[in-house]
Amino acid sequence: MFEGITHEHSAALEVIIKLRRSVRSFSAICPSQEAIESIIQAGLLAPFGALAVVGNPDFRKVFVIRSSSAAMEVAAGILKNKMAKLADELEKKVGPVPFVQNLKRVGQQGVSGVGNAPYYVVVGEKKGMPPVAAQSLSYCLANMWLKATSLRIGMQLVSATTQMESDPDFCGLLNITCGEYALDGCALGYPADNYQPPPVEYPSLTKSVSWL
Repeated sequence: MFEGITHEHSAALEVIIKLRRSVRSFSAICPSQEAIESIIQAGLLAPFGALAVVGNPDFRKVFVIRSSSAAMEVAAGILKNKMAKLADELEKKVGPVPFVQNLKRVGQQGVSGVGNAPYYVVVGEKKGMPPVAAQSLSYCLANMWLKATSLRIGMQLVSATTQMESDPDFCGLLNITCGEYALDGCALGYPADNYQPPPVEYPSLTKSVSWL
C-alpha cells in the first residue's frame, strides 16, 4: 500500500508542515494556472464522508475567482455586505465584544484575501447524512495548504466563506443551489517580498501528549 514512500519523502513532508503559515500580504505576481490546478488537485484527493455522498460523484466543487475579474468584484461586495449585516445582528445579541468589532471592521473594509490576492478559491462539499461536509472541507483545504507551501505559494483561509452557503447572491454567482453545499475558501498567491508572518507558539509534544 505504501510502496515507494521513502525516508526522504517523510523528511520533506515534515519540512513543509513546519513551513506552512498563513500569508496575509500577497505579491501582484500571479501564479500559473498549472500551479493553482495542482493545488486544487491535492484538495480533491482529500478524505470525504463516503456514506454522506454515496451515489453522487459530483459531491465536491471548486470555484476559482481571479483578482481582476468581474466575478471577484461581485464576490467581494457580497461578502462585505454579509459581514456587515452579521456584525449588526451579533452586536444586538452579545454587545460590542472584540469579535463583533472585528467583524464590523471587515464589513467596512472588506474581507481579507478577497480581491487583494491573485486568486480566491471557494470549495463546496455536498451536504448529506451523516453531516460531515465541514470536516471534509477542512481536510481538502489542509491538503491544498500543504501543496501550496511546497510550491512556495502563500495561502490564507477565508473563513467568511462558511457563512455564504445560504446566501442567494453568492450561491447565484457560483451557480449552485442555496444550502445544498457547505462552503469554505482560501486566497492563493505568492507572498509579498516584505511579508514576514508573526511568530507562533505551537503545542509541545511533551506537554500535549498523554500515553494511556
